[in-house]
Amino acid sequence: MKTKSINNIFALALILFTVLGCGKFEDGPKISFRSVMNRIYGTYRVEYVSKNGEDLTNYWKSYYDLSFKIYSPYYERPDDSPSLEVSGFIECNDSLISYAAGYQTFIQIDKNVYIPMYNYMIDTALYPDRHFYPLLITTEEGGVMFRVTRLTDDEMWLFLDDDNDVYEIKMRE
Repeated sequence: MKTKSINNIFALALILFTVLGCGKFEDGPKISFRSVMNRIYGTYRVEYVSKNGEDLTNYWKSYYDLSFKIYSPYYERPDDSPSLEVSGFIECNDSLISYAAGYQTFIQIDKNVYIPMYNYMIDTALYPDRHFYPLLITTEEGGVMFRVTRLTDDEMWLFLDDDNDVYEIKMRE
């Protein structure tokens, strides 16, 4: 009888741990057996983007064909310092111009999860009128720190409030 009680307590503790462990995301799953870093790793494309509630998705999809790849530079060993690569094409003056940025970043995991991005357009003359804050920024603007609001096996939603504007970005693998 004592063994059954111990097993029941262990099972209850495991269930509570998994339920409470995923509770850090406003719109995320309540239960996940994959770590936060393993769910973050992947190659994402923007499915939705808004600024102050205004849907900019059609504008984004008209001019930007970019993927955002987050991966461990140490192969299968997940850590909180992944590499991030942004690559693809930006349409400018009826031409597709290649864009690529890559860097190592630090994912902050505490009560919330934050991902800094430094997708710089070093020479904005190459991409006239295609600066797209906060996903493509100039070096003068510095990096941005997105808060992850939803994280599933194939989705990541990002949120940014920079004191002037509020951005919401939904990405899918």
